[in-house]
Amino acid sequence: MQVLVREYFSREDRRGASFFPLTVCANLPYYITSPLMMRLLESNLPFESITVMVQKEAAERLIAPMGTRAAGAVTAAVAYRAEGKLLFPVSRGSFYPAPNVDSAVIKLENRKTPPVSVKSEDALFKVIRAAFNQRRKTLLNSLSSGLSVSKEEMKSILDAAGVDPGARAETLTMEQFAAISDLL
Repeated sequence: MQVLVREYFSREDRRGASFFPLTVCANLPYYITSPLMMRLLESNLPFESITVMVQKEAAERLIAPMGTRAAGAVTAAVAYRAEGKLLFPVSRGSFYPAPNVDSAVIKLENRKTPPVSVKSEDALFKVIRAAFNQRRKTLLNSLSSGLSVSKEEMKSILDAAGVDPGARAETLTMEQFAAISDLL
């Protein structure tokens, strides 16, 4: 993907033209769905939409509402960059030979403006990754270890953001992630 992105930008630079919007359409294997989607969403490429067929569980995670148990780091990245919707399910019987899983096709349409304003998008995504990296730990523990910040300092940041230090990452809203990243 890095090669394609590099070629895309260098080709446009040579012609001196402005960048044209991209549309991504793919059938993604489950094992690369989250890393590839995170890369795409964090890349700042000018995509209009991303339409992908993925394993059903991955689709549910990608478009899950923030603040629910199904939410993960990739859910937060989708919520920040795009509006996701399930287009249709695809049963395993639609393929030959049939896989052991069902699939779904989802579409992510690029947001013109993010749902929250942040001082640094890089900081926001670092906070999100650190929070979900150890999802079974409390927010205080996962953020302090993931961001190399003392627990005392992290507790004061969480208190200032109005976030319970004992909460889990999946319970936070996008506004709470933004507040934490801005305070860091």
